[in-house]
Amino acid sequence: MECMSRVWKLKPKAPEDFLRKFPQYSPLISQLLYDRGLLEPEDVEEFFNVEYGKLHDPFLFLDMAKAVARIWQAIENKENIFIYGDYDADAVTANAVLQQTFRYLGVEVQSYIPDRFTEGYGLNVEAFEKIRSAGANLVITVDCGTNSLDVAEYCKKNGIDLIITDHHEILDGKPDAFALINPKNPDDRYPCQDITGVGVAFKLACGILSEQDKVSSARRKGGSRPVPTGEYHQEGWEKWLLDLVAIGTVADCHSLIGENRILVKYGLMVLRKTRWVGLRALMRSAALDLEQRPPDTYTLGFIIAPRLNAAGRLEHADIALHLLMENDPIKAQERAFALEEINRRRQGLTERVMSEAREKIIPIQDRKIIVLMAEGWPKGVVGLAAGKIAEEFGKPTIVLEKNDGQSTGSARTVGEFDIMKALKSVSDQLVRFGGHKQAAGLTLETDKFEEFYQQLLRYAETHLKEEDLQRSLVLDAELSSAYLTLDTLEELKKFEPFGTGNPRPKFAINDCKVLAFRVVGANGQHLQMTLEKNNTTVPSVAFGWGKFAQNLKIGDTINIAAELMEDGWNGRREVKLRVIDIKQNNN
Repeated sequence: MECMSRVWKLKPKAPEDFLRKFPQYSPLISQLLYDRGLLEPEDVEEFFNVEYGKLHDPFLFLDMAKAVARIWQAIENKENIFIYGDYDADAVTANAVLQQTFRYLGVEVQSYIPDRFTEGYGLNVEAFEKIRSAGANLVITVDCGTNSLDVAEYCKKNGIDLIITDHHEILDGKPDAFALINPKNPDDRYPCQDITGVGVAFKLACGILSEQDKVSSARRKGGSRPVPTGEYHQEGWEKWLLDLVAIGTVADCHSLIGENRILVKYGLMVLRKTRWVGLRALMRSAALDLEQRPPDTYTLGFIIAPRLNAAGRLEHADIALHLLMENDPIKAQERAFALEEINRRRQGLTERVMSEAREKIIPIQDRKIIVLMAEGWPKGVVGLAAGKIAEEFGKPTIVLEKNDGQSTGSARTVGEFDIMKALKSVSDQLVRFGGHKQAAGLTLETDKFEEFYQQLLRYAETHLKEEDLQRSLVLDAELSSAYLTLDTLEELKKFEPFGTGNPRPKFAINDCKVLAFRVVGANGQHLQMTLEKNNTTVPSVAFGWGKFAQNLKIGDTINIAAELMEDGWNGRREVKLRVIDIKQNNN
């Protein structure tokens, strides 16, 4: 499937009356505004002028006041507080956000993260029995708990107040918890439905810190530094948490519009001067130099987040959390190097699973849904493999680690096909499942695999549309050589941060002459080209297109789909193209 071109779909051109509405912008920028549904001047103003002060009041959450009051009661009574979180980057950063907040207040809390391999996702009664034995009076969840009705009941019976902070859909009724802080709560009216687990945790931290007199009192008694009576702690201290919030938000692939856009934009600013020793160590071990190259959402989503996720995928997420909480520079660097090694192992295992999976796909490649199961595919990387296969083959994909008794895995979708609805349709074949429209986790009885697959295929016959199966690439506009400039790059920066809901603009650039090319990378998997369009020369790189070099010769004319990047050395700056797709031009 490598080097297989996709169907290009150009977005509709902005009408002339829309272009006239924004004379201050170039036709290209106006087209991008139109593509994003920013149709009125006030919408554009809000999109381009991202202000921290526009974040929603945390007390718009129905149970926020109740939760904050209970937490301060626990602090003042020196009760045992536990934070219970999932093992992915969203949950780990959410855990760190609350722990750093409590540390700032001089309050010791304990943390519990379930083991992916022995406990699985979410809350479980056995874990809460351990937490109860440790003397917990109050448990705050992050990024989980909404659908753990049995654990909420256990807490109520055993005198543990449970505050759930989460963002997942409610499946089978609300838990009977002390407080439920979740934008998906149907009784709630919080304006941003798409906030992440770490975003909800940040809102709780803001709620806690809003009690200014109590914060000052707590810090005088045991906090990080003495504070004179009556003085507010450090106004705006919660902003130092925003780098963690940005990492978790981007890692969880949530829409970067509205409140998430504010959180990530300011989080990227904070990251450059982060206070967290462990996070600085992680960036050093990943060879990130934020002075030379300011961080963007790629930094968060493809460099930092995978390393945090790697701990929970192969070993235990505590490794990542302890790094984020580490204050000693030497210990932090040791922890960061250990995490770097785990991430290298994760990369190797993912490649092995992908290689074996491609072989298994051959006899079933005509099916509308790909479902694979094999022994020895680590539970921690099957989700990564499912995502890569879905993208490569353009089909909804489920990848499972085969075990005696029960097998566990992950599902990823394509197009508008709702994978959660698909799993609900075959729920009688599943032990458990959970997730959202684009991705899900599931467990089934191993001996029911074939029956499960056949039922899923029958569902796909009536619900999976042909347009969902097209390996399509949506492009914002066709770009002329006049826009291959640094000025265009500066204009595009206004749209940052890029991500889900606000993707980096992709352009069709036709009739490019190949002046030079070579394969690069350890295995020659990438392709570098120097291209010319209308006497404008531009360097380019096409990741994963190394084999396409066999079809190229100097002087060929090609059409490319690409993103504009900035490249430079020794103080020089130039435009570079990141080529996503290539089509031979037969004219």
